[in-house]
Amino acid sequence: MADDVEKCRAALKRYPPGHSHRSLSLNNLAASLGDRFRQRGVPSDLDECIELHRAALLLRPPGHSHRSDSLNNLALGLGDRFRQRGVPSDLDECIELHRAALLLRPPGHSDRSYSLNNLAASLRDRFRQRGVPSDLDETFSLFLQLPHISHAVSRADLTAAKSWATAAEETNHSSALLAYQTASKFLDQHVNLLSSSSRHFDVVSMATASLAVDAFSCSVRHGALTTAVELVEQGRAVFWTQLARLSSPSDGLSLPGDAGGALAEEFKQLSFRLRAAFDQSTEEQPPQIRQLTMQWNDVVSRIRMLPDLSRFLLPPMFSDLQKAAEEGPVIIVNASHDQNPIHVPIDVTLAQISELSSDFQSVAEQFGSSDHQNELVDILRKLWHDIVDPVVQALRKSNVCPGSRIWWCPTAEFTLLPLHAAGPYERERDNLSQIYISSYTPTLATLVRARQRVSPYASTQYFVAIGQGNRGRGKELRCVAPELAAIAQRLVPIVSSFTSLEESDATVQGILEALNHNQWLHLACHGTSNRKRPFESSFAMRDGPLMIRDIIRSNWQNLEFAFLSTCHTVGDEKSPDESIHLAAAMQFSGFRSVIGSMWSVDDEVARQVVSAFYDKLVDDSGKLDCTRAAVALHKAVKKLRRNNIPLEQQIVFVHIGI
Repeated sequence: MADDVEKCRAALKRYPPGHSHRSLSLNNLAASLGDRFRQRGVPSDLDECIELHRAALLLRPPGHSHRSDSLNNLALGLGDRFRQRGVPSDLDECIELHRAALLLRPPGHSDRSYSLNNLAASLRDRFRQRGVPSDLDETFSLFLQLPHISHAVSRADLTAAKSWATAAEETNHSSALLAYQTASKFLDQHVNLLSSSSRHFDVVSMATASLAVDAFSCSVRHGALTTAVELVEQGRAVFWTQLARLSSPSDGLSLPGDAGGALAEEFKQLSFRLRAAFDQSTEEQPPQIRQLTMQWNDVVSRIRMLPDLSRFLLPPMFSDLQKAAEEGPVIIVNASHDQNPIHVPIDVTLAQISELSSDFQSVAEQFGSSDHQNELVDILRKLWHDIVDPVVQALRKSNVCPGSRIWWCPTAEFTLLPLHAAGPYERERDNLSQIYISSYTPTLATLVRARQRVSPYASTQYFVAIGQGNRGRGKELRCVAPELAAIAQRLVPIVSSFTSLEESDATVQGILEALNHNQWLHLACHGTSNRKRPFESSFAMRDGPLMIRDIIRSNWQNLEFAFLSTCHTVGDEKSPDESIHLAAAMQFSGFRSVIGSMWSVDDEVARQVVSAFYDKLVDDSGKLDCTRAAVALHKAVKKLRRNNIPLEQQIVFVHIGI
């Protein structure tokens, strides 16, 4: 940091008064001093930073192309000094400078939201200090301009909308729900244009932290339950949802005639160019991206004017999402205070759920290496008492019969907890698994898509079983060969085609090619959930990792079912809504129904479950039926309870999808 400051001082000496680059050099030295102040807190650094920004501003008179930047920079420095020393005149000048910068960034300017947010934040600071109501009124009059921005949505727009929501919550302002709706809309529009690179995943994860659950809670407090469902859906797993929505750039487009075909091709090419530009850019919105975005928005607007395409690339409405509950109730579990959603209050805070999740992760790390039965039962009892039992009581009041299927759609920390295994674990009392048959869904839209997607090849069933017991390191999976042999014995007589790829044949390219011709998959191998780079979560093949990003890019068609008999870790505690379970990632990739494990599976247990499972997956006509997967797993696991299998292995498998 000291080196940066000294380099900037030396550079300034090369640009004496009158030099055309002096204002830029003054700005660079001021920025370095500001960074050093934020790192070390030395007041003289901040004072010098402010004076240098004043000098730069004098060299950028009205009409200068960078005057708004200098106004903003000087205002930010004065705001920092006010927060350090509390001198009222610093804050007053800061506010006036932000006002002047905003005037130079009219509607349509790409930095307008940035200036709006800065001015609003300074006005809130002054309201806290002096309590003048007009400052708070002006704060929200600024925020209320955000829904009307006309430029391509940037991260600054999203940040400003989140600041609006936070301010509205803190002051109990009536615009809170609109703020969350605006932030969710901006998030969706911003992600539309991003690629699946790890850098952009990190950006979105930071941007979405708690947005969905907070929006859900705000909607519930306002009695807007259908809006709550829409917002929690919109703000969770956004990258994965976008990848599913646009598995190929022109998915969902069926445009008749030459003009329609040309429009679809224009959209496809612009989408490709935008993603490439974002991948190569280190800036938030350089000129090339702004220009491409304007063209992309124009094409999308023209597509939405066509019949039946008014909602193209827009998030689903509640009328679309409620279809997820056509075959059984879907329970959205949110950490905070049928056809229409029912609100079931649960007496648990986000902090308590975070603690419970952390306790469970600690216990799960010891599975297979120590006796932790009592700790696990304590956690499952707490899950039952605090969360699941109130839901069960509500389901009973809604006449959901015992033995029915239910779907869990957990948010935030709940995604890391085995809700399906909750129970009192006492004699004479039923656990959840003895009352209902649980499935999961990462989002409502993925469940709706899975229900609506019917394979044209239902009469012909092509099955591939892939086994890789050796991965070069880690525990050898000794039961892979017997597991695949048992599957073959059961399914060869009934499926149209059965392919088995084992050991040396179980390669990355082998599975990619196999799934071009098969709709049913059984995968027995090691799996790894990459917590920092979720698109690099993978399955261990003979020649290396088969990554989730490779599966998504393959764009396979008509996929029905996948059984992931794999050992792996679960998602990222810091951003659980984005770091997704391997099985859920497979559903986003196109499989209608998936079975996976929440933690490491014992090799022999996997073999026992698989053998019993496929017996139950065959329907009365002798065909495989992926809609029977949840019930088949339920019955297979029931057999384990009679075989003295450890509790964590009885509850390790979960079903996701239809």
